[in-house]
Amino acid sequence: MAPALRDALHVALNRPRVFALAGATLLCEALVRLALAVVHPVLAVAFPPVVAIPVLGAAAPSVDAAVASPDATPPWTVATTLRERGPRLLAVAVGGHLVALALGAAAFLLLDTPLRAAVYATGATLSTTTVQVAPLAGVAAGTLVAWAVLAPAVERVVAGDGLRAASAAPLHALGGRRRTAAAALGLHLACVLAVTAIFAATLVLAGERYATQDAARLAFLATVGAVAGTLVLVGTVVYPLHVALAASDSAEARAVPVRRVALAALLVAGLVAGASAVRVTDARPGTAVASSPLPEDATPAYAAALGRTAAADHRVVATERLDGDRVVATTVVERSARQFRASLRRHDRTDVGYADSGVAYRFRGYSPGVFSLGTARVGDDTARALPGYWQASGDYTLVDGLGAGYGLPAAQTGTWTTVAAADGTRTLELNGDAAVFEAVQGTDAGAVSAETAWVRMRVDADRGVVLGGRARLNATVNGARLVRNVSYTVETGAAVDARRPDALGSRSLGEWAWDVFAY
Repeated sequence: MAPALRDALHVALNRPRVFALAGATLLCEALVRLALAVVHPVLAVAFPPVVAIPVLGAAAPSVDAAVASPDATPPWTVATTLRERGPRLLAVAVGGHLVALALGAAAFLLLDTPLRAAVYATGATLSTTTVQVAPLAGVAAGTLVAWAVLAPAVERVVAGDGLRAASAAPLHALGGRRRTAAAALGLHLACVLAVTAIFAATLVLAGERYATQDAARLAFLATVGAVAGTLVLVGTVVYPLHVALAASDSAEARAVPVRRVALAALLVAGLVAGASAVRVTDARPGTAVASSPLPEDATPAYAAALGRTAAADHRVVATERLDGDRVVATTVVERSARQFRASLRRHDRTDVGYADSGVAYRFRGYSPGVFSLGTARVGDDTARALPGYWQASGDYTLVDGLGAGYGLPAAQTGTWTTVAAADGTRTLELNGDAAVFEAVQGTDAGAVSAETAWVRMRVDADRGVVLGGRARLNATVNGARLVRNVSYTVETGAAVDARRPDALGSRSLGEWAWDVFAY
């Protein structure tokens, strides 16, 4: 096998006709996928290789002859073979790609689930870009590797066999040509590793956010272009090696017992179903939020309580009266179920935003639309099928809430004092015109002169979380009058439920797909 691979590498590097044919074919395939990626990224992976498989398959006999006699000029029968075998090669490209996609998706779920569980066990999190891009990249890599196993089907069609014999060829090859299959898998894995290195480099250089959706799409296409260019170059060199492998093993194909194949299929299906269930139910390890007594000093005690509240499932309700109207801002973050719900009631109208691992509704952002698996008009807005929880929770902080003035008061704007302690509850107070303004408004104070300025927050001394409180501010800020009278109610723990809005209805297929692949 080694001499044949050396001859194949010699052909790849020293036969311009072979190099040009393979390179041009793979470039055309890449351009087709780039065009599809403009429509939707998923199409770039899901579309079958209708250019590469027929053309490279038809060229295999000529390349094989060049490998067998490196110094001779082989007969060039590509056009003839393509005319005779083209329809069957096209059928293999379509059918084989469906199988490769299924195998690639299964491989991604089986490998990605324990890897992410290990990440979460350390207390780490994943960025929005990683959550959105990794499934598509992982399935694409798995699909490319799966084609190494399916290549014997192309070989049999080129040899003149029918589609039925070609469909059984991969199983026969696994039974009687295991060394060849292993070497082919190694070649495809090497391609995937090379492309992964380039892909990882582009992700490092890419931004998490972009000013416009066009900028986000351009960055995505640049990433796809870099990956496609690398794959074309590597594939051009690897193609003659693949042909040489197919011709180097003359062992007779042995039939694989149907029972063994069925058992293997059932085992893989069961593992995939288990991994999917883990992902859909968001069952994952994590670092528990510590329930320990707060520090004695009031300022670090309140800061610690804010941190523990933010890390837990929590509901924050901020209520105040503005110009005679009662305003209620509610934020519910159910981290254990990856659900985020925010609502603002004002002027007898309630606006609700919601995000989970499969949908984003009324949360703005440019990058998500690129990876949306469907949209639905809900009221006067649009719900997108994409993993919106990561972006919504990434934009949110407990202090900012829905915006300036509707989060909990900040901790580090001044010195807090303990004014009461009873029944496991401590009441902490913040005074000072500028300190209260900055804590409540979330911005730096200018010239502040207050008649009334205080914040009193209650914390659970044992669990170390915020329970609620109140803020009063009646001040003149830079010559303008500002009156704030905000009440806060905070709930943490298992009772917190970020309920999906009824207006969204039942989950769409796109939402279910993201629910499985975003974990």
